[in-house]
Amino acid sequence: MNIGLIDVDSHNFPNLALMKISAFHKSKGDQVEWWNGFKHYDIVYKSRIFTDEYSTDVDYCINADEIIKGGTGYDLQNELPYEVEHQFPDYGLYNITERAYGFLTRGCFRNCKYCVVTQKEGNTHTVADLSEFWNGQPEIMLMDSNITASKDCERLFEQLIASKARINFEGGVRY
Repeated sequence: MNIGLIDVDSHNFPNLALMKISAFHKSKGDQVEWWNGFKHYDIVYKSRIFTDEYSTDVDYCINADEIIKGGTGYDLQNELPYEVEHQFPDYGLYNITERAYGFLTRGCFRNCKYCVVTQKEGNTHTVADLSEFWNGQPEIMLMDSNITASKDCERLFEQLIASKARINFEGGVRY
């Protein structure tokens, strides 16, 4: 199958969902590339993290048998299928070699008015071990919203310490 990918937000930050979708399809032998308007695709995936305030979803003339839209910017209810969510990301999609991106936990208990995390993901819960997205890169970009609220916090921090990588807590560390 020929798979096209569109990062709707295109915001100089890699789209983790698209990296996992790419890896999943490549593991099945499919051809995966960034969408090209001059080609036909079996499936085109459009991923949007932000709403209209931060990104614009342009109506492309997409030549595809199927178009799948996903991400919080489209709908708070959609999620990647389990086998895709737990796929090791295709860092080559964004030419990333020195950094790993991922979540060890999802959710937050705070339910801040300006944030959709609690509404979309519920309270803080563990979703992965470090090995699901890290394989020795010198830096880890941890995108968890509130890892310190996890009941597994100590075990997850032990994994991070053992990695000896630089850790960037993109979502911050707060309790």
